Amino acid sequence: MVQVVSCHHPGDMVPPLTPRDFSVGLGLRALIEELEVLGIDVDRLRRAAGLRSLSGTLTRTQLLAVLRAARELGQDPLLAIRAGKRQRVHHFGVYGFALATSPTFGDAFAFGRKHVQLAGAVLRITFRQEGAHGLVQSWNPHALGDLLPFVAEFWRASMVTLKGEILGDRFPSTLMRFPYPRPTHWRAYADLFHCPLEFESETMEWHFDAAVFARPCPSASSLTANICRDFCEGLIARQDGGSPLLRELRNYVLGNSSRRCTADDVASALGLSRRTLFRRLAEDGTTFQDSLDQTRASLACEYLENTLLSVSEIAERCGFGDEANFRKAFARWRAATPSAWRKVAHRRREPEAMHWKPADVYPTPEGAAHRIEGLPVSTSIVLNRLSNE
Repeated sequence: MVQVVSCHHPGDMVPPLTPRDFSVGLGLRALIEELEVLGIDVDRLRRAAGLRSLSGTLTRTQLLAVLRAARELGQDPLLAIRAGKRQRVHHFGVYGFALATSPTFGDAFAFGRKHVQLAGAVLRITFRQEGAHGLVQSWNPHALGDLLPFVAEFWRASMVTLKGEILGDRFPSTLMRFPYPRPTHWRAYADLFHCPLEFESETMEWHFDAAVFARPCPSASSLTANICRDFCEGLIARQDGGSPLLRELRNYVLGNSSRRCTADDVASALGLSRRTLFRRLAEDGTTFQDSLDQTRASLACEYLENTLLSVSEIAERCGFGDEANFRKAFARWRAATPSAWRKVAHRRREPEAMHWKPADVYPTPEGAAHRIEGLPVSTSIVLNRLSNE
């Protein structure tokens, strides 16, 4: 998951892109749209990146491959900035709505920082406040090599645009520092960021007026924010913890959850030999199969508790060839059938979250309510309300 200069976002999964698709997260939807304007479709991008799919949770290596492929295919110096300017809250999936419906921008920023792994930072991101100024810093940016300018442009443009969407106003940047020479198209930076720019800086920083933290979010909704945050945090809570290797392994499995993941697949994606992968997992006190089972079990529980997908559909999304094998595995993981687990979870669900009526659905341009795959109907209604306002 990738980001260079800020602390927000994440994704979901669904195959074909449509004008109302909410499921391509991480802001990649905007990049895909901009490439399509240049006549480059998503399949061509996927193939150039060497990936089987662009859906789900991508590892850092996979996201860098996508960004590099986009740069090489596009051959347009303004591609990254134009793509970033396309960003909308729904491009970041449920995570984006959790940010937008926060009571204040400070709450949104805090949630974004708390779950920065959902933003997929490719560099370590830190924040500090110095009096009236906020400062976000990206560390060791030169590790990105010649890809640094493209990634920096895309994510800073994306974040400035997303923050403006959340605020309903221009984000108050006061200074941006970039650790590379001034590009020939630097005026596009000035037109978008509206603040002083420093190139060939020793550090990569984004300064802004910290008074923005007190500003209310125009789309604030405690119910919607709680639904979205619970959905995000539910999966994180089950997957959090462990070593960086375990987190990378889980991210890969989640990003490729609809197909069978082998130890060779994971080792290759993480840049390790199979033997080294097994040895390092043993050092962490686990095995490949145990880690795979824990990740699939957590994903299956999230689907059962928070979506209306059938057991057969969930089995497919968790990488099982048939429903019978999934049911056997789930019984081994949780000592219950998938249907029994879902019934217990639904009895615990707060009733007010289901009180939205069909009349509350905002129509899409085609005149029908958009069903957001992987979420309860009630949550889809709430998010449709926001996306059409």
